[in-house]
Amino acid sequence: MRQSSLAVDNVPRRTALRSSEGTMTALRAVPRQAPAWIRLSLAVASTQVFALRQTMHRALGDLARVYVVKVDYRHGETMMYVELARTDRDEVMHAIMMTFPAAQFGVTTALGNEHVAH
Repeated sequence: MRQSSLAVDNVPRRTALRSSEGTMTALRAVPRQAPAWIRLSLAVASTQVFALRQTMHRALGDLARVYVVKVDYRHGETMMYVELARTDRDEVMHAIMMTFPAAQFGVTTALGNEHVAH
């Protein structure tokens, strides 16, 4: 059986965009606005939900909102969401890493325009 390269044999090529200079100019002209708010998922090795929330609020202050999503008592960890302004991302991530050095960051999700900052 012949092995094939996925990159060569199975990936469709987008030649239509490359062939038309007008199409490329139009695509470059569309401004892309970054979302104002993002949501970080975070796993912390503790099941003490109240203490985790208190510690997180002390560390982040008014920079972010914290939600406990799931507590896994079997593995001893809590999954949390932290919603924050995109401009505060570096400061919030630094504060989380200083407060919970063993925390594991998960997926970051862009929140839509309907998201309301409280």
